[in-house]
Amino acid sequence: MSGRKIVGWVVFAALTLLYALMVVNAVGNLTGMQQMAAALDAGLSASGWLWLLLGIALPLAAYAIGLLVARRGTTAQRLLALLAGIAVVSAFQLEIMHLVPQFSYFAI
Repeated sequence: MSGRKIVGWVVFAALTLLYALMVVNAVGNLTGMQQMAAALDAGLSASGWLWLLLGIALPLAAYAIGLLVARRGTTAQRLLALLAGIAVVSAFQLEIMHLVPQFSYFAI
């Protein structure tokens, strides 16, 4: 294997780990919000479920779309497609965190 190929695989693995970290974080958010709702003697609202499940599904979809779109491209194009997906998912998660009030997750 050439040095370029090894670097490409290392970067691909790092980007894949970032996607996995996003999914694990979203699952942690879901379980944490469920525990918080139980502590408040409430449940999650429909919009709360929507935002939390979307937080899990979006990184998975972005990863799949990134791989699908750039499947016949060069290594650099594949890596850029995955990096663009990370940027989109990160921007979405930041928007949700700042624009959706935390109390709207609970059905009291």
